[in-house]
Amino acid sequence: MTNTAKQLVSVAPRCVRELLIERLYKTTPPRTLCTNEDITMGRYRYGEIALDEYLHVQVNPRVIQYWLIFDIDDESAFSWEDNLLPVPNIIISGPSISKLGKTEEGGAHLLYAIQGVTTSLRGRRKPIAFLKYVDQGMRIKLGADEAYTGPLCKNPLHPHWKTTYLHAHEYSLNELNDFLYKPKREYGHGFDWNNVANSRNCYLFHQLRFIAYKRINYARENWRFEDWQKHLFEVSESINNFDGFGLKKEYPLKYKELQSITKSVASWTWQKYYPNHNRGVAGTWLYQIPIQSIALAQREGARYTHQKRRKTSEELIKQAIRKLKDTGLKLTQKNIANETGLTRQTVAKYKQLI
Repeated sequence: MTNTAKQLVSVAPRCVRELLIERLYKTTPPRTLCTNEDITMGRYRYGEIALDEYLHVQVNPRVIQYWLIFDIDDESAFSWEDNLLPVPNIIISGPSISKLGKTEEGGAHLLYAIQGVTTSLRGRRKPIAFLKYVDQGMRIKLGADEAYTGPLCKNPLHPHWKTTYLHAHEYSLNELNDFLYKPKREYGHGFDWNNVANSRNCYLFHQLRFIAYKRINYARENWRFEDWQKHLFEVSESINNFDGFGLKKEYPLKYKELQSITKSVASWTWQKYYPNHNRGVAGTWLYQIPIQSIALAQREGARYTHQKRRKTSEELIKQAIRKLKDTGLKLTQKNIANETGLTRQTVAKYKQLI
């Protein structure tokens, strides 16, 4: 009597190379950008054809990012080891081919497989901001090319390149973030943190106010209150991390909580806090805050131009006054305007000098 029961057949696990190639075919757009020449120019082809035939290909769709790609310009494709960063999934190296068919030094591309993040306008704001933060942090630590923005990268499946498949693990952004440098938090001099309540809101409030104390003078002289509040909100987002604080809750605060704390600190410092410039470390209270937006940069430029024009007009009027006194003419707005070349209306604005 024979046993008719089905016997289990062991299946050999697929190798890393097979898993990564399968992922590339899944993530590459159905109609993708590709080229064999200049990486800044390309044409659209079907995804499978692009992966089989072209030197450079777009492996990330326009609205979802599945790969973090870093362009290493020097000869070292293993800079991640020196900087204690996680192992990339794929390393693609080899000389590039110019338009004239000549080979040139091409460096390497490092590809990290990540959980998909929607980057379209409909995507969530926080995951997109977190993706940009992790991407920029790793780019700096790897020493990768800052000018490289994609979307084309070296095609891992093209035989021209030397491709190394290291592992098929799909990273989360939190995993990659754990390897990045965490900036030191700023504390008030002599402040006792042991007396602070075991609360994320309290910790973030004190962190934010200590930073605001150092920046308020510069902000009040150069910005509007709306710019100041926006800047503090961006700072609160950057310090909204409580890992290792030993608090009961360590996950980040919600948007409305950040907004409330920021509004409180911004309003109080703007209206009531006027620190002495000679207090503390020299220069600390005149902290130079970088420009935050195009609109703010334009406003800063207009303010500088106005100050420069006013100073020039004052010098011209003072010279005209001296000249009129020497010649014995009356100090009238009309005579000063004729002497300086300014309009009478402009001269009238400086009547305190006459």
